[in-house]
Amino acid sequence: MASTHPDKSETEPTVLLRLLGDDGIHLAEHESHRLPPQTAELLAYLELRGGRRARRPALVGALWPDLPESVGRRRLSRLLWRTNRSLPWELTYTEGETVHLTDVLASDWRLAEEALERVTRPGVPPDARDLEMLRQPLMSDVRSAWAEMHQASWDERRFHALREAGHSLLAGGRPHEAAETATFLVSWEPLDEPSHLLLMRAFVEIGAPSRAAELFRDLRRRLRRELGVEPAPELAALAGQPAYGS
Repeated sequence: MASTHPDKSETEPTVLLRLLGDDGIHLAEHESHRLPPQTAELLAYLELRGGRRARRPALVGALWPDLPESVGRRRLSRLLWRTNRSLPWELTYTEGETVHLTDVLASDWRLAEEALERVTRPGVPPDARDLEMLRQPLMSDVRSAWAEMHQASWDERRFHALREAGHSLLAGGRPHEAAETATFLVSWEPLDEPSHLLLMRAFVEIGAPSRAAELFRDLRRRLRRELGVEPAPELAALAGQPAYGS
């Protein structure tokens, strides 16, 4: 039998679902209520869907892609039952074939989306808390195909947002913070030339041109060894090196 949506007045957000970071999916400040892996994946799937809801066939296909739908449906019914009875809050409800998240549950994913929008807003100096949020991976403990799609999208969007923020920091006279952001990007993508260029410029701005030259030499070795190419002339010029020198 389908359950009904709890009254809105009784369901102001009281629980924060953490999807970002290296600690895996969990409920913030409620460590005593650990989420079983499949419960965590169910809540994450619903949270990342538009409208925070999904039809049963979509849930079955995502959570049990190798099982017959009839078997997956039975498992989903048991999972929904356990989820709402093993925790002090009712986090899901159903309307026919559709499963919803209740308003009790909020998530850091929504906060991260807001942070990404602020960081890329023209003319607005990046905030350190927003930058820290964008450094966090999404659902680090989930390896499902549906999750990998969201993870790849998040990684691409946050990488470019952080690089854009680094340029804003540098232009705004905050080279040390720009260097910190660029260092993160370079460690993430060791062959990404635009991120190296950003970090080299930050080093020059803080009065450390030797570090910029060292970074260039390391990048040149990597590019030659792994791709058989030379760094862009712009990087060589900033490092004070011949573009195709030895």
